[in-house]
Amino acid sequence: MLISLVMATATSAGLGVGLLRSLSPPPVSLSEPLPLPDPVKPQRPLPRRILDGRDPLLAPLPSNPPQHAVAASNYAKTMLPITPPAALQPVPPSQGPAPQVRVAIARDQHQLTVGTTVAAAVTNDQQQVMTQLAPSQGVVVMAQAGLLLWNGQPLAPSLWIRPSNYLTFVGDKWYRGVVRLIAQGNTVTAVNQVDLEQYLVSVVGAEVYPDWPMETLKAQAIAARSYALAQMFQPASRFFDLGNDERWQVYRGIETEWNTTQAAVQATRGIVLTKSGRVMVSMYAATNDIVRDVFAGRGMSQTGAYELGKRGYNYLQILGTYYPGAGLSQLQTQ
Repeated sequence: MLISLVMATATSAGLGVGLLRSLSPPPVSLSEPLPLPDPVKPQRPLPRRILDGRDPLLAPLPSNPPQHAVAASNYAKTMLPITPPAALQPVPPSQGPAPQVRVAIARDQHQLTVGTTVAAAVTNDQQQVMTQLAPSQGVVVMAQAGLLLWNGQPLAPSLWIRPSNYLTFVGDKWYRGVVRLIAQGNTVTAVNQVDLEQYLVSVVGAEVYPDWPMETLKAQAIAARSYALAQMFQPASRFFDLGNDERWQVYRGIETEWNTTQAAVQATRGIVLTKSGRVMVSMYAATNDIVRDVFAGRGMSQTGAYELGKRGYNYLQILGTYYPGAGLSQLQTQ
């Protein structure tokens, strides 16, 4: 799949920026009921109080919110600009297909429970069917000497679960897209290969609160999309592009999908930050202090973006504040 950028300039020149991988891979327990998601309502409405965690369809929020989700911090307010920042030039959302991103959702595990919402074939790297998954039944997968053990039986060094348009359970969460299990010595690594835009719906909901201003959510979506795409061009491993925790971007599958984060991602579909014709590695952190200390002041403060959104700034102004000299471009995939 070829990805090009359409720049927000008078000429709108298309720039070829590289080739992405296809679905083909690089060469290389007991059954138990699974906790089922609600397959009919994957994008849930916000509860009346987003912070109480009492909606039965939601995983409860932690009693002490993580640092990246702290809202309205006093030190963020002290670092905000007095006058409105220069806004970036807008580009329209992409209408084409999205590339696939490979996210390591579990690494170096002694065992993993996997399952699907429907019956699904499990294949090896050559797409030969090795075994079957029954609906909503968890199977424990282990590794030994570079081979995956399925119910104690060695099958292959690598296995694929492709429940088309359905969900896959890995560890303790549900995910969209394709899941690949890889034996690395005596441990198992799980990689989720998923549509970049759907991945971002979860990332935005994990990185910030989904009831923050919509313009802040849009800015977060563009920053997260740009960061992910930059990693896809310089992947962390031949097996995956990036991880799923704070070292990369927090990604929790459907657990952190919301109607508001879906709207923010859709409104900015395919839009990325660029500089000098390249996708920007758009760093961001919870506060201005962290951005200053860790990224030498180059990046977006999430609490600062929250405050700007509350003040009525749009996402173009928010991004212009934190990424001076950047522009916006539209991804086009073929």
